[in-house]
This record gives sequence, C-alpha cells and structure tokens, in this order.
Amino acid sequence: MNILHYSYSEAIDIKLKTNDSEVVWESGKSDIMMHGMMGGMFDQRAYSKTNVVYKDYPLGYKEQQVGIVSVGRPQSILVTTQDRGFVYTINGVYIAAFIFSVVLAGILSLHVSKKFLQPIYSIKENAKLIEDEKYSQLYDVNTGTFELHDLSISIKELAEKLEYQDALRKRLTTDISHELRTPLATLQSHIEAFMDGVWEPTQEKLSGIHDEITRLTKLIKDLSDLSRIESEEIKLDLQPIKISSILNNVVDNFEPLLISKDIKIKKYIQCDIEIMGDADRLNQIFINLLSNAYKYTNEGGQIIVRLTELKNWINILIEDTGVGISKEDLTHIFERFYRGDASRSRETGGTGIGLTITKALIEAHKGSVKVESEVDKGTKAMITFPKSP
Repeated sequence: MNILHYSYSEAIDIKLKTNDSEVVWESGKSDIMMHGMMGGMFDQRAYSKTNVVYKDYPLGYKEQQVGIVSVGRPQSILVTTQDRGFVYTINGVYIAAFIFSVVLAGILSLHVSKKFLQPIYSIKENAKLIEDEKYSQLYDVNTGTFELHDLSISIKELAEKLEYQDALRKRLTTDISHELRTPLATLQSHIEAFMDGVWEPTQEKLSGIHDEITRLTKLIKDLSDLSRIESEEIKLDLQPIKISSILNNVVDNFEPLLISKDIKIKKYIQCDIEIMGDADRLNQIFINLLSNAYKYTNEGGQIIVRLTELKNWINILIEDTGVGISKEDLTHIFERFYRGDASRSRETGGTGIGLTITKALIEAHKGSVKVESEVDKGTKAMITFPKSP
C-alpha cells in the first residue's frame, strides 16, 4: 500500500520483479489503482499510453538480492488530469491573449493611421501642389497632433509667400518690360528720325535722348544694387562724416524741383552732427526718401525735414503732405518690386526697388526705419541711426 501511494503521488510506475526479471507485482495493475485511487484523479488509461522509461534497482533482504525494483517514469510530465487541464488552460489563455493582441494591434494601427498617416499624406500632397505651383488648391489638414498642425500651417504660409513672390515676379516682368520699352522706343524713334533726316540733331532733341539714357542707367543701377543687397554683398566705407552736411546738400539739390512744383520745404537740421557712416550710401538713402516725398506730394504741398541728436542716436524725419499710403500697402512698401498703385507708379517713374534698397542700406548702418501714412493726409518716414554702427 505504501508503494502504491508513493507511485501515485510521484506519478511513477513501480514493478517488482524476481531476479529472473519476472514481474510479480505492478502498481499500474493494482486493483485499487484500476478503480481510481483518490477519487479517480490518476488516469491509468492516459498513463498507459505515455512513453514510460524504466530503471532497475536491486531489492535486497538480509544482505541478499531477492529481486528487482523497476521504477518507470513517463517522458512527458502531463500524466494526470490536473496536469493536462492546467496546460490546456494556459494554452487557452495564450491563444486568447494572442487573438486579443492582434485585434488590439489592428485597432491601434487604424487609429495611428488616421491620426498620423492621413495628415502626413495630406501634407505630402500639399507639397506636391506647391511644386506644381498650384498654391490655391492646398488641402486642409485636420489633425490633433501639435507638430503636424504646425507643419501644415508652415506649408500653407510657404505657399502663400511663394504665390505672392510669383505674383511679384510676374508683375516685375510687366513693370521692367514697361520701364525698358518706353525709353528704348523713344531712343529708337529719335535715332531713326535723325537717320532719315526728318529731325535735325538739335540741343533739345539730344537732351531728350540723354534723359532717356539716364533713366535706363538708373533702372539698371537699381537692379544691380538690389542684386548685391539680396546676395548680402553690401560693403560700407565707414568714416567719421557730418550727416548734417549730407542731408543739407540733398535738400538744397531738391529745392529747384520743389519750387517748380510749388512745394514748400521746411528743414530743421541740427548742425555739426557727426556719425560713422558711408557718405555715398547715406546720400542715396536721403535722395530716395526725398524723391518719394516729392513724387507723391501735390502742388502747393509741404515737405518737412528734421535732424536731431539724442545721446548716442541720430533721428531723422522726412514728412510730406502727399497722397499717402493705404493700410494694405503700408505693410509691403519695403518689399522688392512692390508698388501699391501700378499706374501711378509708372507715371512717377517708380520701379518698386528704391525703398527696398533704402531699408537695406539703413540696416547696414545698424539703423532702423519706420513709415507712418494716411491716405490723402501724407506720409512720415522716421529713421534712427546709432552714432557708431
């Protein structure tokens, strides 16, 4: 009985044999075992089908071997019903967990695809539209991801800027074409008239040709200056100079034009104010600003020029009572080739380059410029320079 209990508890089979290996008793064939010891928890049928490996041990009694004990152990540990049930349960849990993981992964992948991939595809399509210059056909990108939202906004802003630059480029082509066509046509007609003997090369006719050549030269110079500015090749010849004298000279040179247009000029320029600067570039700045004030101030108007010194800063004000600038145009006046009113700019000879160059030259002197304007009331250009840039 003890051997039988031991064989059951250890899930082994024990055989008692004679010295001649004849089996005289086997735990697996015990009547008690066959009827299901301990409530039938030991499944003999399952055990009998298990591949059992036996090992023999000598059985001694009074220092003599009276027999052999053969102990059989199954190669598989799944012998009892409980063992198999446990394994089946674990396998079921693994299978259920695997199926759940696959379903969850599918749901998460769909969510990730909707949240991340779809906005990325939309942004990619927008980039393709920008490449094809279809700036107004960009898709709206709806995403709750902060980074993708910022990226989509940046793409749209880039498209707007490129569209605007493209419009400026087309407008530039038209404007430059017009600016070149007019003087070239005048020169061609005058020269052909001289060659055909229709006109005599009088002083007046030659003076007209000279004016057109000067106009062409100025346009080419402005384009050359703009090219250098955009390639960041502005080189200043900084020297101690009297900015008061430079500004006074520019105003004095404009006086004949102002008088011919019945425009009053008032100047409040402090004397002997020095600055480290490039005299030629400062002269160019003042000419551009006074030229604009003159062009857009009607007859009987007024221009005020003021120069003051405050500690280490130089403040310059050029104010006119001209036609003014609309709020829409005011934010773009320093952009290259921008002209708020194309027809009016053509009449006054503007190319939309002068103010771009002016701002770049002011900033090259470490200064700043600000413009305030109101339609039909006039414009103020306020410049600030450090004394030592």
